[in-house]
Amino acid sequence: MHFSNKPVTLVLMILLQILLPVITSAQNEKCNIINRASAPGESLSYIVSYNIFIFWTDVGVVNFTVSEAEKNRYQRLYLHGTGLSFPTWNWFFKVQDSYESWTDPVTLKPYEFIRDVYEGGYKIDIHYNFDREQNIAWSTSSKTNKAEWKDTINITECTYDVLSILYYTRNIDYSVYNPGDTIPVTILLDNELTNIYFRYLGKENIRVRGFGKFRCIKFSVYLVEGTLFEGGEDMEVWVTDDENRIPLKINSPILVGSVKARIIRMKGIKHPLHSKITRR
Repeated sequence: MHFSNKPVTLVLMILLQILLPVITSAQNEKCNIINRASAPGESLSYIVSYNIFIFWTDVGVVNFTVSEAEKNRYQRLYLHGTGLSFPTWNWFFKVQDSYESWTDPVTLKPYEFIRDVYEGGYKIDIHYNFDREQNIAWSTSSKTNKAEWKDTINITECTYDVLSILYYTRNIDYSVYNPGDTIPVTILLDNELTNIYFRYLGKENIRVRGFGKFRCIKFSVYLVEGTLFEGGEDMEVWVTDDENRIPLKINSPILVGSVKARIIRMKGIKHPLHSKITRR
C-alpha cells in the first residue's frame, strides 16, 4: 500500500524504529548505558505532514510518554507511543496505533512489548515477552483474517524493541563519532531481528516553528527498499544537541510524495534545553 494511504503510521514507525542510533558494533556487544536522557513525566508530540506535488497537509499526530509502572512485581519504566490520524482523514484511512514497552529503568532493556495498531480497517497485534537470562523472546501475533500464531525467537543481549531503542539511544555520547561514520541498529520487528544503519552528518542549527532556533545533531537513515521507499539515505533527522537528545524534525521522500514531522509539544523533559539559541 502506498504511503499516501497511511502517513501517520509511517512516521510513527520511523520515529520508533530508526530515529536514533545504537553505538558501534563493538560497544553494542555490551550495550552498557545508564538512562540519563529521559525520566517519568516526559511527553513529546509531533505533527505529521504529507506532501504530493507542491501541497503540504497535516494528517495526524504522534505522541510519546514516559512513566513508572509495576510489572510482574518489578518496577519498570513504561514507554508508550501512539499515532492518530486527524478526523478529517479518518473517512479516507483511519489510523489508531499504539506501542508499549516495559523496560529496566536504568539499562532500558525491554522485558515486555505490545504493538496494537488499526489501519484502515486492518488490525495487527504483536506481544513480546523477553527472557533476558536465556536470550529468548516469546511472541504472540494476530492479524485481521488470520489465526493467532506463537513463535520463539533467539535474541542477543542487546536486542531491543522498536520503542525502547529510541530511548536507549538518546543516551549515546555523540562526541565519539565523526561526520560520515555509519552506526548499525538491531531491533526485533515483526518477529525478526532487523538490521539497518544511520550515517552521522555532523551538527547544524535549525529553526522549529513555535520553539525557536536550536543547535542540533543531524544524521541520515538508511531505508530498505520496499513498498514505501526506494531505498537509500534520503531521510534526514535532527535531534537537540544537549543532554535530552530530543528529536525535533524529520524529512523524507517516499515513493509517492514526501513526509515530514516536527515537534509541537514537549513536557517534563529532564534537562534544560541548552541547545536552544537565544538572542542576547
